[in-house]
Amino acid sequence: MDSTTLLWWLKARQPGPIHAISIDYGQRHRIELECAARLAHLAEVAAHEMLALDLAALGGNPLTDPTVDVPTAESKRQRDTVVPFRNMLFATLAAAYCATKGIVDLYMAPVKDDYAAYRDCRRPFYDSLEQSLRLGAAHDAPWAIHTPFVKLWKQDIVALGLKLGVPYGETHTCYEGLRPACGVCDACCERLAAFAANRACDPLAYAAGEKTL
Repeated sequence: MDSTTLLWWLKARQPGPIHAISIDYGQRHRIELECAARLAHLAEVAAHEMLALDLAALGGNPLTDPTVDVPTAESKRQRDTVVPFRNMLFATLAAAYCATKGIVDLYMAPVKDDYAAYRDCRRPFYDSLEQSLRLGAAHDAPWAIHTPFVKLWKQDIVALGLKLGVPYGETHTCYEGLRPACGVCDACCERLAAFAANRACDPLAYAAGEKTL
């Protein structure tokens, strides 16, 4: 939801070509890769690359290991869904792709709701990583990691996306990777709450008994 809103936000502001990157890291919710491909097509991006990064081999995490149960939001265990250094690996892999294209501006979509559980969704982390890219690149270049939503709550993202006409029905959020979505994991609950805060219906279907408003 957040990344898709970022893509539509960029489309409205960026007159030049946009390259979209999706990363197959062995995630349980692999349906998001199918959604990303459709969304990139709808957005008419200049290119959409699917890059591989096998984090499933590490095991022990509910987002990459099917033998580990995904915690419900009610259990207050969102920190269990932290995949170690995932965003650092994502950003550096994306930067490697960008280096081959002469691109130095990376856009990512961490939001304020992520701050408590995910330390790699905080702006100081990206400031440090941005400096590392500049120091480690093959050539001097003004590498920049843009995080325009980092101070916005998910309800703000939905409000913006509704104005931009984001096709939220094509997005995926559920940690379980289910359609209908489970409606009880942290990702589903945060999404449902964001739509409810905007008095809008979430276009996704949820498991029986879950409300979408």
